[in-house]
Amino acid sequence: MSNEAKKFEEHGLKIDKDRILTYSQLSCPLGCRYCFVDELNFSPKDVGEYLTTSQIDILRDIPEEVKIIMIGCDTEFFLNKADSLRILNELAKLGRDISVITKLALDAKFIGELAVINEKLSQSGNSLFFSVTIPCLESATIWEPNAPKPEARVTTLIEANEARLPTLVAIRPLLPTVSEDELRRIVTKTRDYCMGFYSGPLYLKDINSGLLPDNTTGELQIERVEPHWMPSGNIFYKIERRGQMDLLRNLVISNGRLLFEGAAEAINHIKENEKH
Repeated sequence: MSNEAKKFEEHGLKIDKDRILTYSQLSCPLGCRYCFVDELNFSPKDVGEYLTTSQIDILRDIPEEVKIIMIGCDTEFFLNKADSLRILNELAKLGRDISVITKLALDAKFIGELAVINEKLSQSGNSLFFSVTIPCLESATIWEPNAPKPEARVTTLIEANEARLPTLVAIRPLLPTVSEDELRRIVTKTRDYCMGFYSGPLYLKDINSGLLPDNTTGELQIERVEPHWMPSGNIFYKIERRGQMDLLRNLVISNGRLLFEGAAEAINHIKENEKH
């Protein structure tokens, strides 16, 4: 890690290629069973805010090659709507694209306020990219017991799309237990209201947690890794079902959209196409 990257990480900010990810250590009440946040090791501990004043100050000095600020990577960023709007208005002054992601059911008035921030960003050639997480439908009762129902999140996506926010759908993590039919219906319900999809593997600290199906047939590919986008020193098991990502990619392509590895790749693709 470079000295510059280390300086940012000491303030709860992780530089990963052309993006910077913010971590707050704020607990999230949604209780999604695939969430790894409570098991993350990070310094400093107990930041306790979406973004502190010192974090906002240091973000003013991010390297020129960092083009995207990704907010709320370890919590639900819109739990405190007033704070999230205040922070987004501050970050809108930095001349970078901003990426936010949510599982909440947000009302049209609040989405309208986000659209105003997006309009401010557009004056410097940037955007507020708005992702909605929908990794499952019926099985949400198992994996996301306290989160708003997927149908409510689809409504939020539609409202954001109508407010002319650039929208994305995160089918993330790609759960090894989700069926092909479930994935197909997620795509068909949302394809008309987003600019693309992105996905990624399931990461668990404990593979014996009871969340995974029996692997006697070898369908699961399990690898112990240190994800490059997490704070340094975090080791997790990456779990993928063989062929499932290709299946999802084909479903997305057959519905006239593209599947990306993450929000940053999607944003870069969208920005590049805007130039032509």
